[in-house]
Amino acid sequence: MKGILKNMVVAAAIVFSMLSCDIDAKFETRIPVHALVNMVKSATATIGSETVPGTVDNNEHTIVFVFNDASDFSDALVRIVYSPRTVCLEGALEEFNTDLSGTYSFVVNNQEEDFTYTVTASRAAVRQVDRAQCSVVLGLDNDADPEKINDSGNNRDASYLFDGKWMSKKAAYSEVGYRHFGWNMTSSGTPPVGPDGKQFGNAYTVDFGDTMRVAKMRFWPYYPYEGNAAALFEIYAYTLDGEPSGDWTGWQMIAEVDDSEKWQIVKNADPGSADDLCTEGTVVEFDYNAVPDARYYRVKIVKNFYAFFQTAMDQYWSGRQFWYSVSELEIWKYNLE
Repeated sequence: MKGILKNMVVAAAIVFSMLSCDIDAKFETRIPVHALVNMVKSATATIGSETVPGTVDNNEHTIVFVFNDASDFSDALVRIVYSPRTVCLEGALEEFNTDLSGTYSFVVNNQEEDFTYTVTASRAAVRQVDRAQCSVVLGLDNDADPEKINDSGNNRDASYLFDGKWMSKKAAYSEVGYRHFGWNMTSSGTPPVGPDGKQFGNAYTVDFGDTMRVAKMRFWPYYPYEGNAAALFEIYAYTLDGEPSGDWTGWQMIAEVDDSEKWQIVKNADPGSADDLCTEGTVVEFDYNAVPDARYYRVKIVKNFYAFFQTAMDQYWSGRQFWYSVSELEIWKYNLE
């Protein structure tokens, strides 16, 4: 009998011991350590008065700085923000001065193995985009009526935006064959409404042919900063993949342009004189670090000169507020190749 009781006690002890192990395992408080993927969160570099963000690639283990103004990289102040669990090894400092004329490197550990990051800097170069690869995208919702753009009776066509022709001075219409890009839409709606109920907008979309980071645009006027010409307009870049739709989802504003003061300057200027601002066109420049890479861009006319000056421009301005004209659009891109 005693032997049976003894065996029962031993068996119970074994079961309790097994249950205790299971309980301990279930309530294990140790946190497993996983390898980091993004060891560097962000970085900036400063040369003189110019500070730029770095492009961090945690797959290729690179940090690239692109400056707009600086050209001497011999004394750069670099600041790097690491992920909290990153193990910083040789050269992996949070703030340091270095010569980025060459390549700076540092070593970090992601809790499993060491990786070497390289840090480089360059100045953004600019190259003009071939107009032959550019085109107007017609038919998007909230853009201008395509039938008003391709209007041969009024010497308008989508192709004229990139035909390489603009005037050397104000009102030299014969130099461009009296042809221009634009539209004359009625103001029966805001935005104007077509006969099929389609909502048109006072905007147009352009395809630059390739994904790029735009550096500069030059708009050559048709009318000399009066009437149909844009007094206020906005420029957008399409930040999503694929072709754009007509709504404004995925469009990032990259510039607001105010040409409204030019009418008073140009209207009494002699053609080709210093005050004839048509000889320079409207130049819009973009900071490399302030614009996204994009293939599609959109220009939204906020007000033409009729809408801006109203009766001071023309007594019939209200019926012309959705008119637009421009001779040519030139584009330059940042070239880092």
